[in-house]
Amino acid sequence: MPLHVRALCFAVLCLVTSVRADFTCAPAGWAITAVFPSEPKIDDQRTPTPQGDQLAERRYVESAGEHLMVLRVTYPVVPVATEREQLYVSTIEAFMNSRRGQIKQDEPWPLGQYDGQRLLVAQPAQKTHREVRLVLIGGSLYFISAEWPGSERSSKTAAAFLASIDLRPDFTNARLVEDRERWREIKQGNFTLRYDGCRWFRDPQVTDPNSVAMLRVDEMAEAEFITSPERHIGPMEDVVVAKAKEHAESVTVKKRGKKLRGASMVEELFFSVRAEGVLYENHGYFYSGPEGTVQLRAWSADKNYARAAGDIDELLGGLKITRPPAGATAAAR
Repeated sequence: MPLHVRALCFAVLCLVTSVRADFTCAPAGWAITAVFPSEPKIDDQRTPTPQGDQLAERRYVESAGEHLMVLRVTYPVVPVATEREQLYVSTIEAFMNSRRGQIKQDEPWPLGQYDGQRLLVAQPAQKTHREVRLVLIGGSLYFISAEWPGSERSSKTAAAFLASIDLRPDFTNARLVEDRERWREIKQGNFTLRYDGCRWFRDPQVTDPNSVAMLRVDEMAEAEFITSPERHIGPMEDVVVAKAKEHAESVTVKKRGKKLRGASMVEELFFSVRAEGVLYENHGYFYSGPEGTVQLRAWSADKNYARAAGDIDELLGGLKITRPPAGATAAAR
């Protein structure tokens, strides 16, 4: 090969290898996208809390003294828009305590219909500057950070990264997203419970695969969602009352009824339980049929029941029963 051809090939190769390999980061379920200068590393962590696990999903690139990061935090209890400012304050406090610096700029940062916050922080110990952006979208907090050495003026890489932050198309309508994100589902066989994640959370201490314990956020009310693939023969009231009596001083059924959940008719019970000297009011839906057996009930101390009753009714209304495939029926017991 002639020398000049080799030189031309080498020059072309150098040109090709010098082109930045941008990587669009768009994990499934995320509301935002970001463009990194290269494929980011992944670091996901679960932190146990009394209300369940808090999940932090981090995508980051570190190169030549620059640090680019997007972090999504998902909470066991869905934060609502009215809690946004307090969430930003607590997040910024934790951030500043973990790494000392001087806040040079602090201003609103709108992202579509969402009200975010932007900070520019000088970090003298590291001789760097860092731009941080926070935005609550649905039930997740997004923490975006770009750090570079030198002056307040961001590097080209940091500026390009920050400018690339964008919303995914199905997250542009803030009102629809907030409503969609707050509702969560628990599926157990042919039974599904849809509940408001801003008002209720699963008790992480209960690990029985067929039993889910739930608490209202202020713990003024509790609930349980128990399922079985087997079919019970006879009234469900007998099962419910017998079970309640195992741990109660007295059980009094106050009202009986029927409710249609989809194509299935469930038993509805209102009953009082006295345990350890405290009176609890209970409201529940109970069913057994070809789909299996389900018990969904919620309760609150008598003195608190009036305030919790609306949330209890809404929770019970989230029960869905799915018909089994033709020929598939629950075993009787």
